[in-house]
Amino acid sequence: MKTLRVISSLLGWALASPIVSAAEFVDPPVFTSDASSKTLDLLMVAKPAPIGAIPGVTGWAYEICARQYTNSTGDGCLPGMANPNPYGGSRLQLNPGDTLKVHLVNRLPLINEAKHQDDPGEAFLVQNPTNLHTHGMLVSPNLPLSTALNPIFGDTVFVLGFNSANGTPDITPTSHIHGDVRMDTIDYQIPIPAGHPSGLFWFHPHAHGIALNQVSAGLSGIITIGQVKDYIHNLPANINTRHLILKDTQVSNNQLLSDQEDPALCATSTSAPGSCTPPDGSQWFFTLSGQLNPTITVNSAGEIWRITNASASVTYELQLTKSNNGIAASANSMALQVLSIDGISVTPTTGISLGDLKTIGGAKFRPITCPGVSSANPATVCASSLHMMPSSRAEVWVVNRDAGGNAIKADGSQAIFQTVGYATGPAGDNWPAITLAQVSFSGGGAVKKTPTLKVAASGLDYNQIATQLTAANAAVAPNTACKPLPAGWKRRIFYGYPLSTNFGLGFELIDDKGHTVPGSFQDVAAFPNAAKTVCLPLGSGNTPVYEHWELINLTGEDHNFHIHQTKFRVLTKGEVVGLGSGVPTRGILQDNVPLPSGSAGCDGTVASWRNKACQSTRTDVEIPFAIAGDFVFHCHILEHEDGGMMATIHVVGAAN
Repeated sequence: MKTLRVISSLLGWALASPIVSAAEFVDPPVFTSDASSKTLDLLMVAKPAPIGAIPGVTGWAYEICARQYTNSTGDGCLPGMANPNPYGGSRLQLNPGDTLKVHLVNRLPLINEAKHQDDPGEAFLVQNPTNLHTHGMLVSPNLPLSTALNPIFGDTVFVLGFNSANGTPDITPTSHIHGDVRMDTIDYQIPIPAGHPSGLFWFHPHAHGIALNQVSAGLSGIITIGQVKDYIHNLPANINTRHLILKDTQVSNNQLLSDQEDPALCATSTSAPGSCTPPDGSQWFFTLSGQLNPTITVNSAGEIWRITNASASVTYELQLTKSNNGIAASANSMALQVLSIDGISVTPTTGISLGDLKTIGGAKFRPITCPGVSSANPATVCASSLHMMPSSRAEVWVVNRDAGGNAIKADGSQAIFQTVGYATGPAGDNWPAITLAQVSFSGGGAVKKTPTLKVAASGLDYNQIATQLTAANAAVAPNTACKPLPAGWKRRIFYGYPLSTNFGLGFELIDDKGHTVPGSFQDVAAFPNAAKTVCLPLGSGNTPVYEHWELINLTGEDHNFHIHQTKFRVLTKGEVVGLGSGVPTRGILQDNVPLPSGSAGCDGTVASWRNKACQSTRTDVEIPFAIAGDFVFHCHILEHEDGGMMATIHVVGAAN
């Protein structure tokens, strides 16, 4: 359900013909926390910036530098001290127990046409407010030290920073501004618990109604916590680690950046590696960390690829395939060892079937038996492809392989890294097939003697997280109106189409007999009408609680369930909720999961599902709640989120 719009304030571009680059991939610039103070203190300015891979084209990006290199006016970096190629994204490197501080400055231009600007109470969207979300991190959305006069925010989406040059926003009761309003700057201070898992996370704006505009224009980057060696215990000494940020940008034929992603743009196009060009002269560029069709040279030890889908809407079906002169030489993709999903190392139980492995992995990868590993022991996870919806992350081991899949010495052979295209359902989108990079297996180095890398459990313990956030959790007062789920009960969440807008969510409670609890049903509605739909207390002494949620897709297109401030695990049929107290979580933990489309009879209403005209596969998840405060869950296809497919969770302190 796409509607093509444009950001008409971004003008003056000289469109180039499709660019076929073969330059060696360059990792994003990195900002590392100070070891003595255990702090990373940054100035981050959201502003127009060149898209380096596309000459003459301007998007929006974060100019970043350490706070001590701020200019005299406080709204920019000193010359030579900011990140190069800001559109491609920067990496923030921190460790468990560190604190991330960000002074965010809004220097974005007006949006002359925002898709939702005419919705009731949404006129302020044209002023292009922004904020910052640290996606996937187990941190507090609030800080107990914040004050009304001089607030310092945690990882909350309920604050908007406006550029005063764009005018004063309407903050009357009729406005749908959600949370605090700041002018020009927002200060964030985000303590990372000492028990936080090492892995790959990312940051992006979360301004409801224009999140798609801002992410599509380039506003995002990645966060890495700890080191890969924290959870991979047999890394070769000469192995390299890459950070691949998937970003795509559409440029219309009237020289404007499209703020909606039209999935049909490549349908009748002339394609080149990294891009397509339809007959009307518009273009669609797919970059890796801002680089168009780079070459990635992989030595005999192989490489760790840490991949983030930072697209606002595109679903990637990623494969690595041996090639001749940039053309796939085989229909068979190469095996990839899956090391981590959404920032948590992958350690399933020994002996699990490949079918159950696909289920608990949320169908984010197509599992295969790892070459050289007994088929009876798929605790080591390999895949032939990665299914990555917007916001998902995956870390894989890439190594040269022979026709049988066995790891071999780098021999000069070539491969292409590509998305092979994906259709999201009978009423959904057909995302295109695009070559993303050229891969060369060369450069020497020693061959790894064992067939796989050894993945260790993340050690994530929600009791430990809750303890380390004691002060933040205690600051959220108990509320007797928030009731815990009785034993055996679950929440059912409907993803659908309300009558008043394109996208929304509905809810009901299910008791231990499988019946809908009378009075609990709320029909599908769009945010903010669905605000604070879920309210729950932490356990006694502010200990974690575990809930069972059943996710139902009422539509004929895929959605992508995402929840803030926690992870979850996908349940196999009949699996019992409750991971046990004090035991580090093992398995496959995620912060977003695809919800497969329903049948052609799914019209987005609960009624069509109840009368069985809509046939939909449900997804059951177990969600631990260990962090108090207000946060959200939503579809992470940002067109859907902006259109209302979002709701608020209010987690309060325990009453005892």
